[in-house]
Amino acid sequence: MKEILGNLWVKRCVSVFSAAYFAVITLLTYATFLYKLEFAEGMTGSFLVIYASASIFFLVLMIYTRDIFLTRLMSVLMMPVAFMLILLNMYNWALIVPPFLVALVMFFAAGTRENVKVILGTIFLLMYVLGIVAYFVLNMLIAGSSVETVIDLSLDPAGSVYQLYSGQMKRISDVTDEANTYSPDGAYRFYITDLQDSDKGAVKIYVVPANQDIQLKYFTLKQKGIRKTITKNGTRGIVPPNVGWIVETDENTGENFLAVMYQLTDEELPKSMRIRSLPAKNYFEFLGIS
Repeated sequence: MKEILGNLWVKRCVSVFSAAYFAVITLLTYATFLYKLEFAEGMTGSFLVIYASASIFFLVLMIYTRDIFLTRLMSVLMMPVAFMLILLNMYNWALIVPPFLVALVMFFAAGTRENVKVILGTIFLLMYVLGIVAYFVLNMLIAGSSVETVIDLSLDPAGSVYQLYSGQMKRISDVTDEANTYSPDGAYRFYITDLQDSDKGAVKIYVVPANQDIQLKYFTLKQKGIRKTITKNGTRGIVPPNVGWIVETDENTGENFLAVMYQLTDEELPKSMRIRSLPAKNYFEFLGIS
């Protein structure tokens, strides 16, 4: 057994196999650059158990093959990949902690020369510290102190936003029901947000693509960076009483268009906005750029 485990080609094969973990984490990082990852209800714990177990398993394999070139290469590349995963999924600890710990342990455990570790370690330390500081500074400068919260039945009862709308849950249930928010052709959906800022705040309505999400067992990858603002003039604390989809006909061409009809208060007259297309994708939404 000792001879088999010490065989160079066995270690090389195990190193190639352990590259699957690096590939999955890289793919997950790229996916969360394009999509927003949302765990399915009640699935976070199950995902974390499997995710952490797989991370420990592959960490053991990589430690076993730490002197193999491929493993040493992965130990270096995992650090910037984990860095990007952190930036793209800030505060999503279940997603970012296991691969970050694997990357950190492997960087020090790999058989890379000490002088290379010192140089790269300094670079990575600066990258993490300065990168995360820059992330928070950019978000503060661009987004300011404003906080935007989606208004639906999943509002946290312990939060201040829930207290603001707690007396309107029946209206929220009716307006945000999937049968109401999705367009007749299933291509779009709208959602409503509460904006808390340094002024009086607002209620906003957005339209986003609805047929570009990727639904998996433990989570859904929701398209992000593509949204059209229908209105940003709603009064904070008042859920729009009437929001839905209608079909409007162009008087000149006779062509039919999907439109969002909305009424911000009981006193206002309904308005509408046609949805001909959505804006181009914003790839830097994670930095607070809208």
